[in-house]
Amino acid sequence: MKNKRSVKFRLETRYQATEKGKELITENVPIYLFFNFDGKQLRYYTGYRIDRSKWNPETERVKRNVFNKIGESATDINNHLREIETHVTDIYDGQKALKKNPTVSFVRDELKKRLGETDKSQVSIFIAFELFIAQESKLKTWTEGTKTKLNTVLAQLKDFYNSTYKFDFETIDETFLEKYIGYQQKTLELRNVTIAKNLKIFNWFMNWATRKKFNSNLTYKTFDPNLKGTNISKVIFLEWPDLMNVYKKDIPKPYLARVRDVFCFQCFTGLRYSDVYNLKKTDIKGELIEITTIKTEDPLQIDLNDYSRAILAKYKDEPFSGNKALPVISNQKFNEFLKVLGQFCELNTPETLVYFVGNERKEKTYQKWELLTTHVGRKTFISNALFLNIPAEVIMAWTGHKDHKVMERYYKIIAPQKKREMAKFSTNGKEK
Repeated sequence: MKNKRSVKFRLETRYQATEKGKELITENVPIYLFFNFDGKQLRYYTGYRIDRSKWNPETERVKRNVFNKIGESATDINNHLREIETHVTDIYDGQKALKKNPTVSFVRDELKKRLGETDKSQVSIFIAFELFIAQESKLKTWTEGTKTKLNTVLAQLKDFYNSTYKFDFETIDETFLEKYIGYQQKTLELRNVTIAKNLKIFNWFMNWATRKKFNSNLTYKTFDPNLKGTNISKVIFLEWPDLMNVYKKDIPKPYLARVRDVFCFQCFTGLRYSDVYNLKKTDIKGELIEITTIKTEDPLQIDLNDYSRAILAKYKDEPFSGNKALPVISNQKFNEFLKVLGQFCELNTPETLVYFVGNERKEKTYQKWELLTTHVGRKTFISNALFLNIPAEVIMAWTGHKDHKVMERYYKIIAPQKKREMAKFSTNGKEK
């Protein structure tokens, strides 16, 4: 017989006294789990709060694309709720499989263990970081690239601890953070933009550790280092002639031709690598691609054009594992082969990148093929769409961007076109 249990997530019902009497509290309301089983009920605080206006009582989840008072996203909160639901049902079903009748206290204690909410004072920052990677990578199905980035930061922190500076959760203050930056600049010789990314990962971990109650020291939240050059971000993309050269190039090696097709598909759709990798034939709905993005879990509809349509048609009848639409290989190999492709297609335009190491300004010139990655495909789509005078709002609807700030760096690259367009005012109305 199927086990009798149910999982509900609800906002706390609490009132506050006002001049008009009692009013329901609507802001920053705790989210609770209500686990009903065998006539018993476990009421468990999830660790999250949300405004009532941002909560969907029908789905029992936070509405899409919103944040709570401390900046936690709907995606993160909903992922955690799903994690809790999975754990609590597994605990109950496991006990039933052993022909045991679990108590409320047993389920609560086991749930705390699974969520890492016991004996927190005894857990070192490094064990907590490893737990963070293990839990979050599984919950959010991280790519290998994301795992590598976080493990790199963990390894750097361990080396910093062993070679330079002893620390734990309680001693993470501005002195620690400044020394950590200095270690990355002087010992590792990292660029400021890379250091900024590492600090973002560190803060990501600290937010998780704080939520899980491993940490109660919030100094890291107000630390704002002055790292020069972190906003310097040159957009590397293929202009239309170069894109057409790659698209039409006769490539004798089949593996490289497939890499070209997948890359060009990105250039004609704006899809991230993770979304192209997971794209299935069933996601093609007539003249539309309909997907839920891997990174942000946003539903997208992307219209097909002649180029993207032709690439899909090329592989329409080829059977790929998982009913995939395109022959996508691993991200690492893809990036490696893209540079081979770029060399073959003679993408030799020099690109000079400016960067800072500490306060020292540096620059390095590359040939464009050296800079080809999966990210270039998405950037190429956005850049060429702007060149074609497609409104930014339309481009954002295709790419899933929600903030115009993301688009600002792309506006700079169309400056030459703006100059040509402004010249039309000079000739308008003149006699011919």
